[in-house]
Formats: sequence, C-alpha cells, structure tokens
Amino acid sequence: MDSVMAFDFALLDAGAYHLPAITSGRGSARHGSPDQALTPILDEGDCWLLPQPTGHLGIRLASPIAITHFSIEHAAMLMMNHQREAPRSMILWGFLEGVSNIERFRASPQLRGLSYSQPATEVTEACKKVNPDGFFVKLAHVGYGPFNKTNNRQTFPVYPDVHAAGLDFGIVMLEIRSNWGADSTCLYGFRIHGVRVEL
Repeated sequence: MDSVMAFDFALLDAGAYHLPAITSGRGSARHGSPDQALTPILDEGDCWLLPQPTGHLGIRLASPIAITHFSIEHAAMLMMNHQREAPRSMILWGFLEGVSNIERFRASPQLRGLSYSQPATEVTEACKKVNPDGFFVKLAHVGYGPFNKTNNRQTFPVYPDVHAAGLDFGIVMLEIRSNWGADSTCLYGFRIHGVRVEL
C-alpha cells in the first residue's frame, strides 16, 4: 500500500513493468530509466529523465484492473529549476482489450468520444501488433502543479463514465504533453489505483 492507502498496480516490485515499444527512449539502467518512475523512491535525482519536455511511458500493470485514480509525484522541496522539470499537462490512456470490454465500451454513447483521438501513431501501431482488435481510450487529461511543497503527490480520478462502465485495462500509457518550462522532464512517481479484475 502507498501513502494514499490504495494499492499501486504500476509498482515495479508488484510485477508491473514498462513497455519499451510504447515508451520514449530506451533507458536500460534502473537509475534514470522508466523503471525509476515505478518505484517508491523519491530522492532528488532518482527520476526518469526525459531529455525533452514531452514523452510517454507505457506500462503493463501488475494485473488487469478497473482504474479509478492515478497519482503523479515529484520530489519535495526541490530548487525552482528542478521544479520546472516536473510534468505539467498529461493524458492517461488505457489500451482496451477483450470482447466483453469492447462491447461495454461500444454500448455506451458517452464513451465513444474518448476513442476518437489516439496517441502517437507509433504507440498505437506497437500495441496493435500484439492485439489488432484493441484500441486506446482516453482515461483522463490532467495538470500537475509542483509548487505546493506539502503536496508533491497529486491524485486524479479517471473520467466518471469510464469508471461507471467497469472497463478494465492491463496496459496504460502516460503521455506527458508539457512541463513547467525546463528543457527536460523528470518523472519521479507514476501510480495506478483501482480494483483488481478476476479473470
């Protein structure tokens, strides 16, 4: 359990792992690699460092879940220039798979608009190589603010219609669309919360 008392299904030690085919860059060492964002370590510098303001992190979750919330973390009490490396605008995408899952999605007029836009072509194509029938659904579009020194972890709900439909996801992708003005972006923590699905 993490400090918001919700199990983190994106935790490396719980069995989650990043998917290189839908993750920016190809870092291999744990320090500074995408895996760093999937650990509870928040020491200054222990982050996944993107050499540009934007990027994406794809994750195979520890198990398929109905996602309710996700959390973004940045190291607390950093100097202003490090705070500017925090992500700002982000979209959480879920890769929808499974016949019953897709049927529930298509039966809901409120949900259809969440698949009209898709992530970058290379991300979509990489997932469709594994499952041609699957597609991405936008789960949330949020903004993170790193300047509150007492609230370096911020938790966001997925769209209510997604939660109400009971859709489950085993693959998610965090798209970082901007940061707070730095040339690079540092992602310290990315947590996924929800309800485990019994297969």
